[in-house]
Amino acid sequence: MAHTSIYAIIGLKTEKIIPKNKYFLTSIIIGIILPDIDFILQHICDVLNILEIPTLIVSNSIFHSIFMLPLISLLILIYAEIKQKKELKVVATGIAIGMALHIIIDIITFQSVGVFYPLIDVESNLNLNQYINIQFPNEYYKWIYPFEFFFFRVYGWMVMQKIIKNPFNNYKMIKRINLWNKVQLYIFVLFLLLIYFDAKETIFTNAFGVLYALSFFIIIYITYKIRKSIN
Repeated sequence: MAHTSIYAIIGLKTEKIIPKNKYFLTSIIIGIILPDIDFILQHICDVLNILEIPTLIVSNSIFHSIFMLPLISLLILIYAEIKQKKELKVVATGIAIGMALHIIIDIITFQSVGVFYPLIDVESNLNLNQYINIQFPNEYYKWIYPFEFFFFRVYGWMVMQKIIKNPFNNYKMIKRINLWNKVQLYIFVLFLLLIYFDAKETIFTNAFGVLYALSFFIIIYITYKIRKSIN
């Protein structure tokens, strides 16, 4: 299950313990968000399966694999070498740290994680819960979904405070982020209503998949655009 918005908040809070390097904090935030691309890929696969197009199960695997960390870092370093941008070395480090932090939190919160994917298939994902066997009712998980958007709104509010303290010509972004925050609140209420009125599972999951994907990429865009204010 994705907790992208909470992870973004955690990434922002690492400011208190990391060195004050240019774009380092921004890179950690983007890195800690990035692995949840797996959930978007899984949603696409689920839609294709409905259309009877065979796909793989990828949830918590491709971008949650430790092999993805050096691969993405290497690609950034190669680009930095080509463009001769030394500051991107800090970006590569920050993204790797953020992704590693995401994977660690997933593991210690008893989620199924494909740490060694594709060497080990999804059915053999690392899952500490198999040793503890904590079980929650399905309704519990369903109620978590709306709060993804609630915490997207919280993150939006936190980065607006960053802009107010460190403008760096990002004041124009406040209006956009404020609008995004309002939309997140509306989506939050929408999903509460869908649960209350017991909407069909397909309607619920498809609506979540689309709106989550949009919010996911917008939060990365916002974080990148106001990188100077964050750092």
